[in-house]
Amino acid sequence: MRTIFWCLVVAAISLAVLSCADPLTSDSTQPFRAIPIPTRENGYSNFESIAIRSDDELNSFLRSLSMQRGWNNKAGFEVSVRDAKVDFSKEALVLLRHTEGSGSIPVEFETPVLQARKLIFSIRGKPIPPGYLGTADMAYYCFAVAVAKSKVSQVELNSLHGFSVHRQTSIVFSIVEK
Repeated sequence: MRTIFWCLVVAAISLAVLSCADPLTSDSTQPFRAIPIPTRENGYSNFESIAIRSDDELNSFLRSLSMQRGWNNKAGFEVSVRDAKVDFSKEALVLLRHTEGSGSIPVEFETPVLQARKLIFSIRGKPIPPGYLGTADMAYYCFAVAVAKSKVSQVELNSLHGFSVHRQTSIVFSIVEK
């Protein structure tokens, strides 16, 4: 029963992320598009949030995964990232990581806000209801987006952890290559 619940939670989060934006095209007015990747994966513990701005950076990042252990489906993640066909002349790939101290905490990927040329993403872990202890397993999440370089120069990630109701310091990534 618990497995079915978490499958439904992950499906709902994935659907919310995918419905946030239309795919980018050369004449698109959208600042980003969601990349469908597995939302929860043990292997996400191997890296932090990152902005990837070129094919070389993507290849280097994927090579760094080759020696990592602890993945449920590393190949599925790599295929999803490659199948996104990010056009690095127009886009940057941003992987937004989030960790929770319990797999019982529902995680919400909120609709991003564009302020000037900064795209602000928030990932929020919902507190465990009173009287429910939750599980003792760590849960690693990642959301992937392709960001239009013509619309966005920075991406900010805000995280709020549900288990301890602790806000992580905001992380800001440059989208434009230096």
